[in-house]
Amino acid sequence: MNSNDFVSVNHILAEVSMTLDDAEYRKGFSIGWYTSRIQDALQELAFDTFFDTVTIDKDMPKKTLSLELPKNVFNIREIYLYNGSCCSPSTSQVVWYKRLYNNNGKGEGYTAKIKDQGSTSDDDPFLPNSYNYNSALAYVGNKYYANVQNGLLMLSSECAAYDKVRLVVNGMGTAIGDTPIVPRFFERAINDYVEERFYNAMKAREIRKYRPLWNDAFSRLNDPREGSWKKARLRISSMDSWEKESYNEYISSMYHK
Repeated sequence: MNSNDFVSVNHILAEVSMTLDDAEYRKGFSIGWYTSRIQDALQELAFDTFFDTVTIDKDMPKKTLSLELPKNVFNIREIYLYNGSCCSPSTSQVVWYKRLYNNNGKGEGYTAKIKDQGSTSDDDPFLPNSYNYNSALAYVGNKYYANVQNGLLMLSSECAAYDKVRLVVNGMGTAIGDTPIVPRFFERAINDYVEERFYNAMKAREIRKYRPLWNDAFSRLNDPREGSWKKARLRISSMDSWEKESYNEYISSMYHK
């Protein structure tokens, strides 16, 4: 995806500050405050639309079998194990979700409602790689599974046979520290969001003057038929697969910088 498909934070700041008659930032709101509102808008759009899908590769934590989820991501979509470089995995393996699995981030010892040795209970949704059973009703074959607790991804002991972990997750749209990257098709919604937040704060100081301006800004943003927020959601849903894949590849590279 071309860099022209994004606009800079400075571009957003220049338009918003002029619209709000605050070009010199003398109304009590710093550049940092405006930038934070841009981040807030991108984060809300990420939660609403799941527009930001990123792929992140990590070294396998073979001693602890656990790793902290990267910042600014949510909603794990897929987990894979592989050997080889991140650009050309030589072998790969899907990691399944195991309910209540917990190694406390400290290695092979763990607790779980159903242990690896098997159980006659069928209420656990964990799916092993092999559906073969021995006479003791234990699963036969390797078992690659994981669970997440308080932002910690905990992997089963047999995952350590691989060198890398690949996470496919949704991001919050603010991957590069404190400097958001703004997709051009969100520009209008981002502007309107920041303006609404500005007038919302200002009406606490002088409600008669700023409440009408806040009402106008709120309507531009949230009108159910013509609001910029709805238009932003429609735009991301109308992107074709090639556009989405190109965008996600571009965004994913930001999470590795």
